[in-house]
Amino acid sequence: MNKIMEKFNDFVMPLAEKIQGIHFLMALSESMQAMLPVTIVGAFACLLAFIDVGGYQQWLASHAIVMQFFMTIQSLTISIYSVYVLLVFPYGYGKRLGIQEPLSCIPLAFVCFMLLTPVNLYSDIPMAWLGHTGLFSAMIVTLITVRGLKWFLDHNITIKMPAGVPHMVENAFKILIPFCVIIPLFGIVGFYFQTTDFGSFHNVIYTLIQAPLKSVGLSLPVYILYQILMTLFMFCGIHGSSAVAWMTPIMTAATQENLAAYSAGLPLPNIIAGAFENCILVGGIGATLGGCIVMFLFAKSRRYKQVSRVAIVPQIFNIGEPFLFGVPVMLNPILFIPYMGGVLINTLIVYISVATGLVARFTGVTVPWTLQGILGGLLGCSVPWQGFALQMAILILDMLIWYPFIRLIDKQALQEEKMTEIQQG
Repeated sequence: MNKIMEKFNDFVMPLAEKIQGIHFLMALSESMQAMLPVTIVGAFACLLAFIDVGGYQQWLASHAIVMQFFMTIQSLTISIYSVYVLLVFPYGYGKRLGIQEPLSCIPLAFVCFMLLTPVNLYSDIPMAWLGHTGLFSAMIVTLITVRGLKWFLDHNITIKMPAGVPHMVENAFKILIPFCVIIPLFGIVGFYFQTTDFGSFHNVIYTLIQAPLKSVGLSLPVYILYQILMTLFMFCGIHGSSAVAWMTPIMTAATQENLAAYSAGLPLPNIIAGAFENCILVGGIGATLGGCIVMFLFAKSRRYKQVSRVAIVPQIFNIGEPFLFGVPVMLNPILFIPYMGGVLINTLIVYISVATGLVARFTGVTVPWTLQGILGGLLGCSVPWQGFALQMAILILDMLIWYPFIRLIDKQALQEEKMTEIQQG
């Protein structure tokens, strides 16, 4: 079994290194994490504007200024999510590529994106492309502009200033030539696509890339693969997010789409969105809250009693590392079965429950990842009690899955402790 684990680790580690070497994906993942507070604030503003509990909506109807307050926050956060991508992602990507002044990547990418956006000159900008529908376009623009800027800098196609010139002035002239080439090119591309049936470059990307990718990426087989990879990497001691960065834009777009539909009172289009994953991963990656509770309640060995006492509180808030590394679950062939099996069973149950309508779809409200384990379904589901009931059912199921394996390792530890006591005499 140890040889199998060694071979397994030998396969995963090189794969992790290759994925982590893809600067675009790593920068994208980091940027999405950086924007999470904005997403959460906007999502909760939407939730507070549209949740229908008791007489709350009637109260809002008679206090229009409160509704306007929530909607203003929503419209200036999640409704223009692509703008925030353009303010964060180009910097992170440029920094990972080794551009000495990565701040310059932000205005370049933003200007080029806006040149591709059809506008009424001096009047208004269509909000649609600034939100989730323009997300993939924002990423593609960032990829091209930042890579383009780096190409000019690497080939020294710049204006060099004499010694003694202030650094800010020197940098401004250094990037002037790439700006003068790249920005007009995007302007030409933007005007060209406005003359086509698509109407804009953004519509081309959304129609030919974003929509098909979302359809494939949110299918059950691909989503199961996503969960398997994330759990496998975590099992090997590598944070699972590094394995699934490619899913980040797909999940984000689906979540934003559901939230937009929810705020407009329309049917929610996506099964997998928002707090859907919270119902699967109760306790974080590997759905370890159930296992930690079982250990806390039933462990008899001193070793696992102590581990569970230390791990239970952070585990309730989805911080699974004390349990994962303290037991350890990581690279433990016995605990690999509940660790991976629980996630797969959870995924199937939650997906089928939502797909069949047994549980209502999720609104797209993004809950903080440290939110207490069983509250994600309550806050993120369009019918809150159904989301709460689903997550509670998953937690109980996880406890049943983990129970025999926890008892097995606890029995082994108890025997070892007794043998040690006998030897010490």
